[in-house]
Amino acid sequence: MDFIRKKRSRPHIEITPLVDIIFLLLVFFMISSNFIEPIIRMDLPKAMSHQKLEKVDLVVTVDQNETIYINKSPVLKKDLQVALQEKMLRLNKFDVIFKADKRISYNTFVEILDISKIAGATSFSVEHTR
Repeated sequence: MDFIRKKRSRPHIEITPLVDIIFLLLVFFMISSNFIEPIIRMDLPKAMSHQKLEKVDLVVTVDQNETIYINKSPVLKKDLQVALQEKMLRLNKFDVIFKADKRISYNTFVEILDISKIAGATSFSVEHTR
């Protein structure tokens, strides 16, 4: 006796919804990435070497108006030594990275370097852009 067999359709995966979702995610991230802006605006000088410094938790930043920041918190120059000592003791790190606008005076750079050394910094690095 012959039985009638139904033809089975092969299972398949619908790719159209997957492509739609990936496209929407791509558009979302492209649009949202345009809104990310740095907190402190600076025009950093260019360097010839392309080495990237390893992450250090203590960064001294000076903007074009010669406002001093320690890890994005503004600090007066007269309070810089005490603030650096407190941060270094709390973090137990004595490495300081210096970032500054290219228009600051050399005198300001040397003053901050001296204050950092007096505060107990054992390593002082200058960060640059590519």
